[in-house]
Amino acid sequence: MQNEPYFYNPGMTPEQLEDWLNQQKLHLSHYNRLVSERAALIKRLTEVDTVLERYATSLKPEKLSFPWEPNPHQGDAQK
Repeated sequence: MQNEPYFYNPGMTPEQLEDWLNQQKLHLSHYNRLVSERAALIKRLTEVDTVLERYATSLKPEKLSFPWEPNPHQGDAQK
């Protein structure tokens, strides 16, 4: 069996081939980083959608009112 390269780029010098491989590595790294960032953004958007759905159940078109809880420290200032 003849020892053949795994890939073949005719007309490229070893230096050009090395440069091409380095560029491919750089682009692949950038692509993988974008895929990871996209996954993180999708996860965050899912969390935001969940919170918005929770608000949607408490909001009514005729009255805009968000949940409210009394501030326990506010009473101390009035004493």
